[in-house]
Amino acid sequence: MPFWSSLNRVQTVIDHVDAYSLFKTYEISFQNFMDRWLPGLKNDNLLVGINWTGSEATGYDLEPEKVLEYLNDLIF
Repeated sequence: MPFWSSLNRVQTVIDHVDAYSLFKTYEISFQNFMDRWLPGLKNDNLLVGINWTGSEATGYDLEPEKVLEYLNDLIF
């Protein structure tokens, strides 16, 4: 499941990558991402796509628990 850290980043992908041209953006709070999305993605056995970029919209796909661990280390 792809996530971007800013509207500008995702809009660039939507504007320049044909496969994403019909995508719509939905803003969620950081707290919602941490508390609901990451646990939900883990339960659904999905990976987290972080800030995909470039002509193919590629980047890192990480396990939700690793993203949560990393973000918790940054915060606490």
